[in-house]
Amino acid sequence: MHKHSLGIILFIILGGDNLEKKIEELKTIEDDYVRAYRLVSYLFRDKKDKAGLPYLGHLTRVSDKISTGDAKIAALLHDVVEDIDDISFTDLKDLGFSDSIIDIVKIVTKDKSKKLSYHDWISWIIKQDNIEAIKVKYADMLDNFNLERLNKLDEEMKRHLISKYKDEVERLREVLDKKGVTL
Repeated sequence: MHKHSLGIILFIILGGDNLEKKIEELKTIEDDYVRAYRLVSYLFRDKKDKAGLPYLGHLTRVSDKISTGDAKIAALLHDVVEDIDDISFTDLKDLGFSDSIIDIVKIVTKDKSKKLSYHDWISWIIKQDNIEAIKVKYADMLDNFNLERLNKLDEEMKRHLISKYKDEVERLREVLDKKGVTL
């Protein structure tokens, strides 16, 4: 797929009037959390999760599970590059997010070209030894594994997700516990 510039993407998202002004406004928001929230609000405004609920809810719940720091901001952004066509890590940098935040997002963004099993991908995340990225992935999986959300799905999808996430959630929790880290 052809990658478009950030300007073209934001033109589509925000509309064409005063595009440069809108991009600059987003860039000048000093609070990284507010900037990330505004960005994902635009990017995911029409997206739904597997239960048919607004996807933005997933992103905010994941972020809300993390108390502070770059991981809280990365949690809002964790699905941006993976799920939104034509948004890149360079675009996140151009919008003023720090290397630390972008590194966390990179680690938790599945590289589909690597064709890793879910178990192997979680192993790869753990091997990166970035505790903030592990926190984000753990928070993401806790939300994906939430029984209230799972109960809104059909039985087949529910069984699939439980089998997919159960052991991996435990593995990440064990890593955090061994390091004495809480969300």
